[in-house]
Amino acid sequence: MNKGFSPHTFNVFANTCTRLNLLNLSRCHSISDNELIPMLRKNHDIESLNLSQCKNLSAKCLQPVILHCNNLRILKLARCSWLTTGAIEALALHQSKLEDVDLAFCIAISESCILIFIKKFREIKTLNLEGNKQVTDKCLYTISKYSKSLKLLNLGGCCEITDKGVRALALHCPKLEGLLIRGCTKVTENSLRLMRNKVHLDRRPVDPVPVPIYVQI
Repeated sequence: MNKGFSPHTFNVFANTCTRLNLLNLSRCHSISDNELIPMLRKNHDIESLNLSQCKNLSAKCLQPVILHCNNLRILKLARCSWLTTGAIEALALHQSKLEDVDLAFCIAISESCILIFIKKFREIKTLNLEGNKQVTDKCLYTISKYSKSLKLLNLGGCCEITDKGVRALALHCPKLEGLLIRGCTKVTENSLRLMRNKVHLDRRPVDPVPVPIYVQI
């Protein structure tokens, strides 16, 4: 659905669709809480919800999902600047089955609520935290402790993470298949080499800088 999708047309769907399992409204800029909430209230069987880049919503729209969609497994909220720490904490309180979560560039949420989220959803398989500069090694330590089923982790642009956090992932996330760390300037080959040939990385190995040899004349 594109940004030209009219509220009237959406209301028609909201009144007739009551057995949705998947709802993808990514980049639907015209939709607001007034249109979305009635639809979500009528669809408690939603397993996959994508609201990425929906700019005219608020955290209030997630309330029906948090409280009633007990089979929710996939949640994509990339670039949702309206997403709040309180909404993430509420998700962690009421939901239990999330496996695939996209929180890329959700700059308003705190690292502390991300930690709560990670501790709750221990069966998560795909987690996107790209562009969240509030993410530090503390998040990576928590992931390495609780996220034993994690297969894909996107940390691109999380510029505060270091080799220490990545090393913890390498040692304690046995099912990890992919790690995206582009733009993480504090992460070096010292930790990435522990994953080479086992985990897909979006950074090529860097040859060590040769040590210059000085010859006395």
